[in-house]
Amino acid sequence: MVMVFGAYYMLLVFLCLGWWRSVKLRAASGHQVSQPFISVIIPVRNEADTIAHLLDSLAQQDFGCKNFEVVVVNDHSVDKTEGVVNAWTKENPEISLALLNQDAEHHGKKAALTGGIGHAKGEIMVTTDGDCVVQPGWLSSIAAAFDDDAQLVVGAVGLQEDRSLFSTLQVMEFASLVGTGAATLGWGIPTMCNGANLAFRKSVFEEVNGYQGSEHIASGDDEFFLRKVASRHPRGIRFNNQSVGVVETHASKSITDFFSQRIRWAGKWKAHGAGFSAALAFFIFVFHNSTILLPVLAGLGILSWTVALSLLAAKVLLEAVFLFPVVRFCTGKIYPLTFLMLQFIYPFYVVCFGLAANFLSAEWKGRKI
Repeated sequence: MVMVFGAYYMLLVFLCLGWWRSVKLRAASGHQVSQPFISVIIPVRNEADTIAHLLDSLAQQDFGCKNFEVVVVNDHSVDKTEGVVNAWTKENPEISLALLNQDAEHHGKKAALTGGIGHAKGEIMVTTDGDCVVQPGWLSSIAAAFDDDAQLVVGAVGLQEDRSLFSTLQVMEFASLVGTGAATLGWGIPTMCNGANLAFRKSVFEEVNGYQGSEHIASGDDEFFLRKVASRHPRGIRFNNQSVGVVETHASKSITDFFSQRIRWAGKWKAHGAGFSAALAFFIFVFHNSTILLPVLAGLGILSWTVALSLLAAKVLLEAVFLFPVVRFCTGKIYPLTFLMLQFIYPFYVVCFGLAANFLSAEWKGRKI
């Protein structure tokens, strides 16, 4: 037990240093790409309530409307998404926007992204989701990260909270995923990214044949693609370390939506195979089982309460040192009380979702996954 906790402490130190490397250090590289033309690809399904907010934020970019285009790909929406996009386009003629509708033979996010990228004219492809909002400096920060060696830029995603306990818990939990992905990338080991804030050269998408090989997996358009690019260009992955490059999206409004989303995310880990990411996921699962077991062992007298409480205290301290800077970077604020509450919830959350993902299916936008 002590050895498992000791290994976890070393992992947290590794992540803390990796986060610092990603955010504070810039990789030594070649010359900056001067003002690349950017294509923003937005796959949408039933986003009538949110897509206009995203488009409004894109219209406010300081990058210059002549330097980017927007490609919205409608994945068989059954609401008024198409009408909302068409109306917005008429009201904002200065923004180059194309709306594509997927045909009957193509379904899903990967197919939508592939179609949008095929239509796009840009040198740099940037993907986001229809329920997100971006900051005015978003595209400028992405362009700044593309030196002549960069092939793919990973951006952070922060959750907008509504001051409810449920949403702030999600903010902290989600930030741990963002921080882990950025931290391992700081050590040159890409593990996680989010398609709501991802940028890459169109040429590298074509070089690695896009999402070929993972079409059968509902989720993971971002992470499987990340690994394909990293295998060809191990020094070509960057983290967007500018806070204006953070994309915002909403926390899940209901437990049902949250459950379905996390089951979908957890399910893709089964397809990762051997490697650092799989080993990391397995270790985290084992550690949180150990955390649940720790007070049981102390209660049975197998382990002293002094040792058990010391192990837990060190865990809380090191997790705070790692997580608070990540949350502040993503949201501009921290939630100490929520963090402490999460200490009791998170081990059970990890174990339950880790097991459930192997047996349960999820639903997304009315589709069974």
